[in-house]
Amino acid sequence: MSYPISVAILGIGQRGLQHLRALWKLQGEGLVKIVALIDTFEDNLVEAKIQKYVDGFQMDGIHTAADFSKTIAELPLDAIYFAIPPGVHNGELIEAANAGIHIFAEKPMSLYMNEALEMDRVIRDNGVISTVGFQQRYDRRYEATHDFLADKQMVMVTMLMNGALEAHSVKHTITETLGGPANRVWTANFEWSGSTVVEAGIHQTDLMRYWCGDIVWVEADYIHRDPTDIVDGGDNPYAYTVKFGFESGCIANLLLSRLRKVYYSDGYQSLLWTHGHLKFEGNDVVAYYYDGPYPPAQTPQRESLRHVLPLPSGVDPTEQISRAFLRAIATGSTDGLRSTFASSINSLAAVLGANASDQLGGKRTDLKDFLVDEKSDRFRRKPADTNFV
Repeated sequence: MSYPISVAILGIGQRGLQHLRALWKLQGEGLVKIVALIDTFEDNLVEAKIQKYVDGFQMDGIHTAADFSKTIAELPLDAIYFAIPPGVHNGELIEAANAGIHIFAEKPMSLYMNEALEMDRVIRDNGVISTVGFQQRYDRRYEATHDFLADKQMVMVTMLMNGALEAHSVKHTITETLGGPANRVWTANFEWSGSTVVEAGIHQTDLMRYWCGDIVWVEADYIHRDPTDIVDGGDNPYAYTVKFGFESGCIANLLLSRLRKVYYSDGYQSLLWTHGHLKFEGNDVVAYYYDGPYPPAQTPQRESLRHVLPLPSGVDPTEQISRAFLRAIATGSTDGLRSTFASSINSLAAVLGANASDQLGGKRTDLKDFLVDEKSDRFRRKPADTNFV
């Protein structure tokens, strides 16, 4: 297939606008043609509003619509970006794949494992190219980390992210008309987000997989929010501790918090291999290890152990992942994609498995069993009354 690639975006909210900004730039390079913008809410399709988020944007004949099925039936499309809240999927992705349209799915792809597995099956059956929005794999710091650790035996990763419940910017889905939070910040609500581990922690989980390989088991315990401490539907737990076991033998700890009335966030990352550890210090990726004669005559000084990794050239990860997706469509090869839909299933299973483990009192959840065991079906199944639209 030749450039430009004809695309549509479903969901012109916070993430959809970020994709639109990147695609608007790539359209200027002749790589893409933005054919349609689709959103349930008319206000999200107003040109003047979009221009506040996308410099220089002009509608210029771009089709706008609320009806997804009618749009893909009437317009010639090569690819669709799905940037809607994970709980409101209602068969659109499967419909697009069955129509032979290539898929860019934002994370998490679904809040329900069975639904995600069906999406994956249909994508495979139709041979469409797919990717999931794990753009952090295209961040040059994390890419340098991946390359540096490629020949090392990882033993433990710890990622801690302290966050404020109110930290999320206001979303564009009018959740108050759909039985959701009155303030529209659906990411703070368990029913809409699937928990902070699923909505946000899936990014850290996927980065761990990028560095350490696939996850085989998970154990989790959450400190759930007191019912008297829920404001505007913000009922996600206070704190989460999740432990992952990798096929490689590495273990990992994901520690998250969402505290109210704090308005402060910070984080810490530690990556250990058998003979050193790696940290992120500001914009630098720093590996601490000794590479001289062993044993040394005297204890090495800290500065001799500190190695700042060279970073590859790169641009905004959201732009980079779109370039990779469009290139895959143009060439018919997925070799340049770092997160296909199929390869991303393990990241989703790990975070949904964490929810299951918490509900089972912290019991270890084997992900192979989680995907197929009848006893786990209650954790995988999408309830009949969860369609918000």
